[in-house]
Amino acid sequence: MSGEETHEMGREGARRAKEWLESTTRVNACWVNPDKFAVDKLTFPWAAGTRQPFSYDIGGLLLRGELEGRAFYAEVKNYTTASNNQGVEYVEYLAKCYCAYLDSPKYCDNFMWITWHPFSLKKWSKLRSAEEVRDAVLLHRLNTLGIVDEAEAQAAIDMDVCKAVADRLWIIVLSERQEMLTVSAEHRGLIEQFDTERGRK
Repeated sequence: MSGEETHEMGREGARRAKEWLESTTRVNACWVNPDKFAVDKLTFPWAAGTRQPFSYDIGGLLLRGELEGRAFYAEVKNYTTASNNQGVEYVEYLAKCYCAYLDSPKYCDNFMWITWHPFSLKKWSKLRSAEEVRDAVLLHRLNTLGIVDEAEAQAAIDMDVCKAVADRLWIIVLSERQEMLTVSAEHRGLIEQFDTERGRK
Protein backbone atom coordinates (compact mmCIF):
# COMPACT_ATOMS: atom_id res chain seq x y z
CA MET A 1 0.00 0.00 0.00
CA SER A 2 1.36 3.43 -0.98
CA GLY A 3 1.86 6.27 1.49
CA GLU A 4 -1.07 8.18 0.01
CA GLU A 5 -3.33 5.13 0.26
CA THR A 6 -2.29 4.71 3.90
CA HIS A 7 -3.07 8.37 4.64
CA GLU A 8 -6.43 8.09 2.91
CA MET A 9 -7.25 4.94 4.88
CA GLY A 10 -6.34 6.82 8.06
CA ARG A 11 -8.51 9.80 7.17
CA GLU A 12 -11.44 7.52 6.40
CA GLY A 13 -10.96 5.71 9.72
CA ALA A 14 -10.93 9.00 11.64
CA ARG A 15 -14.11 10.13 9.86
CA ARG A 16 -15.92 6.87 10.64
CA ALA A 17 -14.73 6.85 14.25
CA LYS A 18 -15.89 10.44 14.75
CA GLU A 19 -19.29 9.61 13.24
CA TRP A 20 -19.70 6.56 15.48
CA LEU A 21 -18.56 8.36 18.63
CA GLU A 22 -20.95 11.24 18.05
CA SER A 23 -23.81 8.84 17.23
CA THR A 24 -23.66 7.61 20.84
CA THR A 25 -24.82 11.15 21.86
CA ARG A 26 -22.15 11.03 24.59
CA VAL A 27 -19.28 12.53 22.60
CA ASN A 28 -18.43 15.83 20.93
CA ALA A 29 -15.47 14.88 18.74
CA CYS A 30 -14.65 18.47 17.87
CA TRP A 31 -10.96 18.04 16.96
CA VAL A 32 -9.96 15.88 14.00
CA ASN A 33 -6.45 15.77 12.59
CA PRO A 34 -5.27 17.34 10.31
CA ASP A 35 -7.71 20.25 10.70
CA LYS A 36 -5.59 23.33 11.42
CA PHE A 37 -7.26 24.17 14.74
CA ALA A 38 -7.25 20.53 15.83
CA VAL A 39 -3.52 19.98 15.35
CA ASP A 40 -2.61 22.29 18.24
CA LYS A 41 -5.14 20.62 20.53
CA LEU A 42 -4.05 17.09 19.65
CA THR A 43 -0.26 17.50 19.71
CA PHE A 44 2.05 16.67 22.63
CA PRO A 45 5.83 16.27 22.97
CA TRP A 46 7.72 13.14 23.87
CA ALA A 47 8.94 13.67 27.45
CA ALA A 48 12.65 13.20 26.70
CA GLY A 49 15.20 12.77 23.95
CA THR A 50 14.61 15.22 21.11
CA ARG A 51 11.07 15.84 22.46
CA GLN A 52 9.66 15.40 18.98
CA PRO A 53 5.93 16.12 18.85
CA PHE A 54 3.30 13.48 18.20
CA SER A 55 -0.44 13.87 17.75
CA TYR A 56 -3.67 11.96 18.21
CA ASP A 57 -6.25 11.50 15.44
CA ILE A 58 -9.37 12.74 17.23
CA GLY A 59 -10.14 14.60 20.41
CA GLY A 60 -12.97 16.37 22.15
CA LEU A 61 -15.27 16.20 25.13
CA LEU A 62 -17.48 13.53 26.63
CA LEU A 63 -21.06 14.47 27.42
CA ARG A 64 -23.69 13.75 30.06
CA GLY A 65 -23.58 11.88 33.32
CA GLU A 66 -20.40 11.34 35.26
CA LEU A 67 -18.29 11.86 32.11
CA GLU A 68 -19.69 15.35 31.39
CA GLY A 69 -17.01 17.76 30.25
CA ARG A 70 -14.11 15.32 30.39
CA ALA A 71 -11.62 15.47 27.53
CA PHE A 72 -10.51 12.52 25.41
CA TYR A 73 -7.78 11.86 22.88
CA ALA A 74 -8.15 8.99 20.41
CA GLU A 75 -5.85 7.07 18.10
CA VAL A 76 -7.72 5.44 15.23
CA LYS A 77 -6.52 2.36 13.35
CA ASN A 78 -8.59 1.58 10.29
CA TYR A 79 -7.42 -2.04 10.22
CA THR A 80 -9.55 -5.00 9.17
CA THR A 81 -7.00 -7.84 9.29
CA ALA A 82 -4.50 -9.24 11.76
CA SER A 83 -1.62 -8.62 9.34
CA ASN A 84 -1.10 -5.03 10.48
CA ASN A 85 1.47 -4.38 13.20
CA GLN A 86 -1.19 -3.11 15.56
CA GLY A 87 0.23 -4.64 18.74
CA VAL A 88 3.56 -2.85 18.26
CA GLU A 89 1.78 0.42 17.47
CA TYR A 90 -0.36 0.09 20.59
CA VAL A 91 2.75 -0.22 22.78
CA GLU A 92 4.11 3.01 21.30
CA TYR A 93 0.70 4.62 21.87
CA LEU A 94 0.89 3.72 25.58
CA ALA A 95 4.31 5.35 25.83
CA LYS A 96 2.91 8.46 24.15
CA CYS A 97 -0.05 8.54 26.55
CA TYR A 98 2.43 8.46 29.45
CA CYS A 99 4.20 11.49 27.98
CA ALA A 100 0.95 13.33 27.25
CA TYR A 101 -0.19 12.83 30.84
CA LEU A 102 3.14 14.10 32.16
CA ASP A 103 2.80 17.16 29.93
CA SER A 104 -0.86 18.03 30.66
CA PRO A 105 -2.44 15.90 33.39
CA LYS A 106 -5.38 18.30 33.83
CA TYR A 107 -6.50 17.74 30.25
CA CYS A 108 -5.74 14.04 29.77
CA ASP A 109 -8.95 12.55 31.15
CA ASN A 110 -9.34 9.69 28.65
CA PHE A 111 -7.19 7.93 26.06
CA MET A 112 -9.00 5.90 23.39
CA TRP A 113 -7.66 3.31 20.95
CA ILE A 114 -10.27 2.75 18.21
CA THR A 115 -9.86 -0.05 15.70
CA TRP A 116 -11.83 -2.40 13.47
CA HIS A 117 -9.79 -5.47 14.35
CA PRO A 118 -8.74 -6.96 17.73
CA PHE A 119 -5.04 -7.43 18.42
CA SER A 120 -2.60 -8.91 20.96
CA LEU A 121 -5.24 -11.45 21.94
CA LYS A 122 -2.92 -13.50 24.18
CA LYS A 123 -2.72 -10.55 26.56
CA TRP A 124 -6.02 -8.85 25.72
CA SER A 125 -7.18 -8.65 29.35
CA LYS A 126 -3.95 -6.87 30.35
CA LEU A 127 -3.75 -4.26 27.58
CA ARG A 128 -5.18 -1.54 29.83
CA SER A 129 -3.01 -2.33 32.86
CA ALA A 130 -0.42 -0.15 34.58
CA GLU A 131 2.12 -2.91 33.93
CA GLU A 132 1.56 -2.66 30.16
CA VAL A 133 2.03 1.11 30.35
CA ARG A 134 5.23 0.59 32.37
CA ASP A 135 6.59 -1.91 29.84
CA ALA A 136 5.82 0.50 26.99
CA VAL A 137 7.59 3.37 28.76
CA LEU A 138 10.59 1.11 29.35
CA LEU A 139 10.71 -0.04 25.72
CA HIS A 140 10.61 3.56 24.48
CA ARG A 141 12.79 4.85 27.33
CA LEU A 142 14.93 7.17 25.19
CA ASN A 143 11.84 9.21 24.30
CA THR A 144 9.96 8.78 27.58
CA LEU A 145 12.76 9.01 30.13
CA GLY A 146 15.92 9.99 28.26
CA ILE A 147 17.75 7.02 29.78
CA VAL A 148 19.71 4.36 27.88
CA ASP A 149 20.29 1.82 30.64
CA GLU A 150 17.29 -0.49 31.11
CA ALA A 151 17.70 -1.02 34.86
CA GLU A 152 18.16 2.69 35.48
CA ALA A 153 15.12 3.45 33.32
CA GLN A 154 12.97 0.92 35.15
CA ALA A 155 13.81 2.60 38.46
CA ALA A 156 12.90 6.01 37.02
CA ILE A 157 9.41 5.10 35.81
CA ASP A 158 6.65 6.78 37.79
CA MET A 159 4.16 3.99 38.53
CA ASP A 160 1.58 6.51 39.78
CA VAL A 161 1.58 8.00 36.28
CA CYS A 162 1.38 4.51 34.73
CA LYS A 163 -1.68 3.76 36.86
CA ALA A 164 -3.25 7.13 36.03
CA VAL A 165 -2.84 6.42 32.31
CA ALA A 166 -4.13 2.85 32.67
CA ASP A 167 -7.24 4.11 34.48
CA ARG A 168 -7.96 6.43 31.54
CA LEU A 169 -7.53 3.89 28.73
CA TRP A 170 -10.34 2.74 26.46
CA ILE A 171 -10.08 0.10 23.73
CA ILE A 172 -12.97 0.24 21.26
CA VAL A 173 -13.32 -2.39 18.52
CA LEU A 174 -15.87 -1.41 15.88
CA SER A 175 -17.39 -3.28 12.95
CA GLU A 176 -19.25 -2.25 9.81
CA ARG A 177 -22.42 -3.90 11.13
CA GLN A 178 -22.11 -2.03 14.40
CA GLU A 179 -21.75 1.24 12.50
CA MET A 180 -25.10 0.55 10.84
CA LEU A 181 -26.80 0.81 14.25
CA THR A 182 -25.78 4.40 14.91
CA VAL A 183 -28.25 7.08 15.94
CA SER A 184 -28.95 9.35 12.96
CA ALA A 185 -27.96 13.03 12.96
CA GLU A 186 -31.69 13.90 12.91
CA HIS A 187 -32.38 11.92 16.08
CA ARG A 188 -29.23 13.23 17.75
CA GLY A 189 -30.63 16.71 17.15
CA LEU A 190 -33.81 15.76 18.99
CA ILE A 191 -31.81 14.48 21.95
CA GLU A 192 -29.74 17.67 22.05
CA GLN A 193 -32.92 19.76 21.83
CA PHE A 194 -34.43 17.83 24.72
CA ASP A 195 -31.31 18.35 26.84
CA THR A 196 -31.27 22.06 26.03
CA GLU A 197 -34.92 22.52 26.91
CA ARG A 198 -34.53 20.52 30.12
CA GLY A 199 -31.56 22.69 31.07
CA ARG A 200 -33.67 25.83 30.78
CA LYS A 201 -36.16 24.59 33.39
